[in-house]
Amino acid sequence: MSFSIAFQNKPLIYPYDDPRTPAATGVLTLGDEKQYFVASLYEWSRQDYEKQWRHAIDAVFQTGKAALITEYLRPKIASHLEWWPMYVVGERVFFQNHLLFYDQLATLFSLENAFSFVRDREIENSDGKRVSEWSVSLAEVEAFART
Repeated sequence: MSFSIAFQNKPLIYPYDDPRTPAATGVLTLGDEKQYFVASLYEWSRQDYEKQWRHAIDAVFQTGKAALITEYLRPKIASHLEWWPMYVVGERVFFQNHLLFYDQLATLFSLENAFSFVRDREIENSDGKRVSEWSVSLAEVEAFART
């Protein structure tokens, strides 16, 4: 399968040498590419992330735009979250890796309407340089959703 997102079967890590701030490593497979990430488990459990990923995948089929959160800490204790916005274009799903800085939002971030903060897909940055993105077929994302 050339699309998947999951935690790796590895022991927890402690990025800040603090036993109160565990993290889990994960991998997002996009075609032949593997994008590794570290998800903080300070506020969310692995199951919370997995639930969000399922919700995002369901949402992208409905709206054409959603995001997979790979590191979440609420705005009161962090400056940003890390996520992978997904955009359906024809029979492909495009993925971009973004940091969403809470202090740059026009309104307070809310998990209940998190996808309203996903920007429209841009393929060039403000300097005119191509934005890094990956794509897989819509059918591959649908196949993953059925697993």
